[in-house]
Amino acid sequence: MTIAQPATTWHDNIAINGQPYPTRHPAPLTSGSASDYLNVLTDHQRDQLRAHHEAAHAVAGLSAGAHVHHAKISTTATLKAASAATDGVEVGGNCLTCNLPPQGNVIAIYFGAGERTEDHWLHQHNLWTPWLAVGIEFGAYGDRQSLLHDNPHVGFGDRQVDYRLVHDLADAFVTTHWTAITAVGEALATRLYLTGDEIADLAQLPNGTCTHPAT
Repeated sequence: MTIAQPATTWHDNIAINGQPYPTRHPAPLTSGSASDYLNVLTDHQRDQLRAHHEAAHAVAGLSAGAHVHHAKISTTATLKAASAATDGVEVGGNCLTCNLPPQGNVIAIYFGAGERTEDHWLHQHNLWTPWLAVGIEFGAYGDRQSLLHDNPHVGFGDRQVDYRLVHDLADAFVTTHWTAITAVGEALATRLYLTGDEIADLAQLPNGTCTHPAT
C-alpha cells in the first residue's frame, strides 16, 4: 500500500487483550466477543458469514496467483458446544494459502477481504445493522493483527496509511469477485471443507504453484 489516505474517524470504546480496538461504528458493548453481537443471527446465517469470509480469503489468494491448500469452517452449533464444554474459544475457520505475492495491495486485499465480505453479505441479505457491523469487525481481530504486524505504517488515523484504505481496496475486490466468492462460500457452508483445487474449480480461477507443502 503506497497511497496515503486522510485519517478516518474510528471509535475505540472496546478493547481486546487490554488494547483499544478501533471500529467504524460505535460499539454498544465495551467488552465481550464477536458472538455477543452476532448472536442475533440464526446459526445458519452465521455459518454463511463464516463460510463466505474464508471463501473471500481463498478467492483473493487465487486471484493474486497464490496457491490455496484448503479452506474450512466449523459450524456455529459446533463452536457453541465446544465453548460451553471448555469455556474456551475455538477457531471458526481457516484458509491455508502459500506464495501470496508480497505487494502491499495484495496483502491488504487478502486480509481485508474476509471482513468486508461478511459486511457485504449482510447488505445483500438486508440484514446489515451497525450492531452487526461491529460484530464483524470484532471477529476480524486475527486478520487485522496479521496485516498490521508486517505493516507498521498502517493504522487507525494515527499512521501514514489509514486502515480505511484496506477496507476500500477489499470492498472493490469483493464487488468484482462476488460471483466467485458466493460460489465458494455456499459450497463451503454445506461441506465445511474444500481443497484448494475444488475452490479453484468453483471460482473458475487457476490454483497457483505450491512451494511450501502443508504440514
